[in-house]
Amino acid sequence: MRKKEAIVMLQEILIPRGSEFRVQRDFRRKYPEYECYIAAGSDIDLVADTDGDQVPSNEYNNGRAHITVVTFLHKGVFRPKALVVNWHKPRVKKALEHTAHGRVLWLDAMTHEGERISIINIHQATARRPDLQRHVSTRIQAEINKSEGRRRIMRGDLNAATSHTEYSISTKSHFEKKDN
Repeated sequence: MRKKEAIVMLQEILIPRGSEFRVQRDFRRKYPEYECYIAAGSDIDLVADTDGDQVPSNEYNNGRAHITVVTFLHKGVFRPKALVVNWHKPRVKKALEHTAHGRVLWLDAMTHEGERISIINIHQATARRPDLQRHVSTRIQAEINKSEGRRRIMRGDLNAATSHTEYSISTKSHFEKKDN
């Protein structure tokens, strides 16, 4: 933010449930030169406890925190009030599980020069769930195909690796090409 970048994208920001408007207001006060957009998850990630029961993950404060993505657009570059794009249809929400909300923030923004840019901030599903990663990627690709020719910026945490030394099944071929 100190570098005055045109776009700043953050992932895995934990905020207390129900506080996204307050957090957004606080960000706007702290960084008045930026418009702030937040996508907060509505679902809780569940994990199996020692008895095999599904319980809220500890990393989300036992379900009391939203996992969010946050995008900041510099007011000197972009016009205010970017459009938040619904990147999936309600009928596919079940297949997207917890990634349907709070994991992708897609904005259609307009520069002061009049150029439209799609800005996609993504926190992909865990690499241990290549099936879910494919669902998310397929939905994003479908939306991209609808706006052929538009400039896009996509960044985020793509959860490409299952460990520090190995790529996931869903991303391995793509990253091996890049690595070679």
